[in-house]
Amino acid sequence: MMHNNPLYEAAEEAKKSVKFLYEVNTGYTLTAKLERFFGVGLLLALLNLIFIAWRPDWGVWSSIATLFFIGVWLPNSYLIDRLEDLAGYRDLFALTLLHGVLGNPVAAFVVYGLFALLFWALSRGEQSNPAAILALVYVGFRGLFDGALMLTGALDIADWLRFQMDFMSTLPFLAIGFGWFVGSLFRND
Repeated sequence: MMHNNPLYEAAEEAKKSVKFLYEVNTGYTLTAKLERFFGVGLLLALLNLIFIAWRPDWGVWSSIATLFFIGVWLPNSYLIDRLEDLAGYRDLFALTLLHGVLGNPVAAFVVYGLFALLFWALSRGEQSNPAAILALVYVGFRGLFDGALMLTGALDIADWLRFQMDFMSTLPFLAIGFGWFVGSLFRND
């Protein structure tokens, strides 16, 4: 249904400006959210990279622990919303299922991203998707950690190029997803 009513359009613009003013007033603009997230997230990543260089044989487990702590920090940095509605759990389940079936984090993110983009286009941009941000953060940090493991010789590049069901490949995503859940419990709004 198309609304060509000028009053309706003005009301919609007023809603958007009020939301923007609220974010500016509380200090949580996108720049502030990114600064808060990367301030802690990059420090955790750096500590994990130092640990991978020191003990590459334990690198997979330290990456899983680091992804858990990054997941805990995501809602507390206000970069993504708390995991409290059914849509968030649905998206997290879909990402976990795609990751488990494909066994490749990039392929799972691309397939999920295409479906999320299609859903966003069908809803005319009214739906936000925090799980897409979680998946983007996950793929970025997982690529960084697995790249470091490949450089140390603890991981083979063929693990990134194949598609197969593999529980160990899904475990890091489960860690960041569980971290999102735990971080949502401790965020005070």
